[in-house]
Amino acid sequence: MARSLSTNRASQNRKTSAKPESLAERASFLAQQGRYDEALQKVAEAMRLAPNNPWFSLQLADIYKAQRRIEPAIEAMKHAVELDPTNCRANELLLRTLLDLGRYDEAIAGSYRLLGCSPRSVLARDVLAIAYLESGRIDKALEVVDQLIRIDPTNAAHYFKKGILLRQKGFFAEAMDFFCRVLDMDAEDELAEEAVNAITELDSYQIKQILTLAEEDPVFRAKFSLDREAAVEEKGFHLSPVGIRALRSIDISRLERNVWSPLYH
Repeated sequence: MARSLSTNRASQNRKTSAKPESLAERASFLAQQGRYDEALQKVAEAMRLAPNNPWFSLQLADIYKAQRRIEPAIEAMKHAVELDPTNCRANELLLRTLLDLGRYDEAIAGSYRLLGCSPRSVLARDVLAIAYLESGRIDKALEVVDQLIRIDPTNAAHYFKKGILLRQKGFFAEAMDFFCRVLDMDAEDELAEEAVNAITELDSYQIKQILTLAEEDPVFRAKFSLDREAAVEEKGFHLSPVGIRALRSIDISRLERNVWSPLYH
């Protein structure tokens, strides 16, 4: 008899402990059906039963986002972060949402809060770099990317980010070095393609500047005719190997007649 009562109590306890999860599952089903008000009620019940579970707050945020109620969604994400400051999913949702909305100062503040709990967080630094870049604070973004490279020196994406930032500052030679390094690191296909595109754009931009300078500056044009690579290097240009081949293919006589047409593809 005693054993039977104990078994019943254990069974009841299992049902009670599973109830928040069951409510959350029901809420997900209702949300998929577009029955958002009912879904919100179910999540609220789950949160009352398990007030320290951040995943229910994230589910609440998802439902608010489905309703396009951004501010309540952000508040729910913030609550999830408060419950579990190192929760990657909660922090990522909050910080990426703030970035998408252009709320860079809030994203920066949130990133530093995450770093306070998780000093080596790559996510926090990724968001910081983007937020600083988008808000025009390039030097701060460079500091953060340098930290990322020190933390994970084998990640080609960090070198690509630094190339982008250096290009933004007009440091073309340094930017080219970092884009080429991405290719040397055997980056994944998509990143490698982006690096190739960045190199191509940077080569094209510099070649146009070189040719404009050659048209306007006879001294440079004379040096360019004698030794193209030395002439452009003296002026601070830095081309990729493909860009150098394009430079060598330029017909100086056509340039002097001002009939040059782009040869770089």
